Amino acid sequence: MQAEPMRSDTQQEGPNSGAQIHVEPLSPFLGAEISGVDLSRAVTGGEAARIRELFYRHQVIAIRDQDVAPEAFIRFAEIFGPIEPFFIGAYNHLQHPQIYVLSNVRKEGKPIGRDGAGTHWHSDSTFVEKPSSVTLLHGVEVPARGGDTLFANMYDAYDRLDPDTRALIDGRRAVHRYQRKEFVFSGDRDLSEEEKAEIEDLKRKRLAEEAAAAPSPTQRKSNAVPEQRHPVARTHPVTGRKALYLNDEMMVGIDGLEDGVARPLLRRLCEEATTPDRVLRFKWRKGDLVAWDNASVIHTATFTPPDQPRIMHRLTVEGTVPV
Repeated sequence: MQAEPMRSDTQQEGPNSGAQIHVEPLSPFLGAEISGVDLSRAVTGGEAARIRELFYRHQVIAIRDQDVAPEAFIRFAEIFGPIEPFFIGAYNHLQHPQIYVLSNVRKEGKPIGRDGAGTHWHSDSTFVEKPSSVTLLHGVEVPARGGDTLFANMYDAYDRLDPDTRALIDGRRAVHRYQRKEFVFSGDRDLSEEEKAEIEDLKRKRLAEEAAAAPSPTQRKSNAVPEQRHPVARTHPVTGRKALYLNDEMMVGIDGLEDGVARPLLRRLCEEATTPDRVLRFKWRKGDLVAWDNASVIHTATFTPPDQPRIMHRLTVEGTVPV
């Protein structure tokens, strides 16, 4: 069973209900761009309800060209629930520590944010008891080349499973362990030879820098966070639908299955869920704000060349224990 095709949609209601919000699909199977809302001001209750409804329907929403200060970004994120701090505080925004800064920019030789984050297919923070429900990213400065974000629909991935695989994973829990993946730099399978060479050059440079410095905050946390066990296929807390729940690098086993069976199975699930013809590639513009549903979507960062400045502000919303 494939995901239902999306459609252009405009709400037809009163002036404060979100009636002015227009929707265009980003792909036939996932994501929508919404317009008609200015996030530099507080959204109305009707607009917030409309945005949440579109969010849970489309799973990834993008609002383009938003010149929002950190305060406005935080205010908007709160329409989805309470903001949670990231479990590593070293890269937090100095004035607004709720915001986690992702960046390849360096000042006086030191990174101003986390570089090389999220470069594998994953749902956010699966290595904690209550993983993030919603992630929001604001493009403060975006590169002219590279830096795309890829998304895959986990409702669709679950629905496409063969009956034997579905019977094998239903009711089982995967073991999630925090492991640093700082110098991978891209989860994109479709890399050019030039990009592969650039990534290897950057990896060698960063590893040499690391060898000459104290352990990074992420290195100190690696394999030090208690393991968590979450369903391989979870029931969405809002929609009630079943979805695969995956983290390609942080899943290290499945309860009740030998590693020789579990690990190849987890690898296959991730590969089948992210086949290129089912992936949404989002190309950022400065000011874009994107929110995604961690209970029904996995995503990955892609390579940003080191000569292309990238600064992203990230917020996450508290979640619940997956079931």
